[in-house]
Amino acid sequence: MKTAVKQRAGVNGMLCGLAAALALGGAALSACEDEGQEQRPRNGGGQGAQEPEDEFDPGPGGSSGPPPVDAGGLCGNQVHEVTIAEAPNLYFVLDASGSMLSPASSRATRYDRVREAAVDLVRNLGPLINVGAAVFPLDATAEAPCEPGGEVFPVTPGDPFAASQEGATTSRFRSATRVEPLGGTPTAATLAALTPSLVELPGKTIVVLATDGGPNCNSAATCGAEECIANIEEQCPEENCCAPSGLSGPGGCLDRDDTVAAIERLAASGIEVYVVGIPGSEFYGDVLDQMALAGGTAQFVSPFYFKVDDLDTLGNVLSKIASIVVSCEFDLVDPPPEDGQTNVYLDEELVPYDPEDGWRWSSPAVVELLGDACQKLKSGRVGQVQIVSGCPTEVAR
Repeated sequence: MKTAVKQRAGVNGMLCGLAAALALGGAALSACEDEGQEQRPRNGGGQGAQEPEDEFDPGPGGSSGPPPVDAGGLCGNQVHEVTIAEAPNLYFVLDASGSMLSPASSRATRYDRVREAAVDLVRNLGPLINVGAAVFPLDATAEAPCEPGGEVFPVTPGDPFAASQEGATTSRFRSATRVEPLGGTPTAATLAALTPSLVELPGKTIVVLATDGGPNCNSAATCGAEECIANIEEQCPEENCCAPSGLSGPGGCLDRDDTVAAIERLAASGIEVYVVGIPGSEFYGDVLDQMALAGGTAQFVSPFYFKVDDLDTLGNVLSKIASIVVSCEFDLVDPPPEDGQTNVYLDEELVPYDPEDGWRWSSPAVVELLGDACQKLKSGRVGQVQIVSGCPTEVAR
């Protein structure tokens, strides 16, 4: 996070306005001095950029005051320390079955593309989320292709906003999710194994389940050809490849009921499950719809799950999901002592006080972004957030 320092000189005196760009979770606070004497910002009524009538004594030798509102950067001499209000836990459950090795481009597999999109989202949202991840199956082998999945990255606070480098959380998330896809799709067993730890997480938790196929790997299942994955994908040379003596065996049956039940248990515990079907999952739209309905996240019309036809759009889909739960509220650790003297900046760009597309006080110590400003934050297009006091509040006209 870079630091922005704004200085303004008067005719015969100097007033420095120090405004450090705020890496969320920390802040800088400075006083303004003129040859060792403290200067006080003018009082204002929050009526935009108009200068108030009352003035302060700048000391001998001339007069000076705070810079005008939005004078090429931040205006004011107090940058507030803020924390994110209720950052949600965004928990990825990523399909790492053998079919995810299918090429998605000349240089990347399906799994590569999903992982890249998840990493980008973690980087862009930074401190707006806590993030964790599991993959399924985990530690599968050719002899044991249906090992249940498991956690590879425990829930961790996102990185502070940063303009130029990848933070520690994003880097570790990238490394932890680097696995070699292999095996089946034990979705139900994986979700059942993860449920106890997910339920214990503090705050709001959402699961993003990304897959390219239907759930299977239930050795206790029985099914006819209509529910056998090999038959569904037209890869079966016989009547029912999932018959007890068939090429796929019972483990190749579509594990519909147990997977839906596992998702229902998560939803009953207050954990929403967003189902993302990437290319390869087209055969299983009906079961993915059932999973989305069970997870409490169904879209208004079918497909109820988040269907991704082109992996180039996956990043936008993940951002849309995250924006549903990301908060646009900021708790001020050190609220301003005076009304009408606070402004909000996104990347040093002034956001006017506006109950529709700007910001407002939702309580004396909580700033809430609204409308366009909130959407910009949720989209991951904000590198810095600064809440500064010391100049009259700029009101939208």
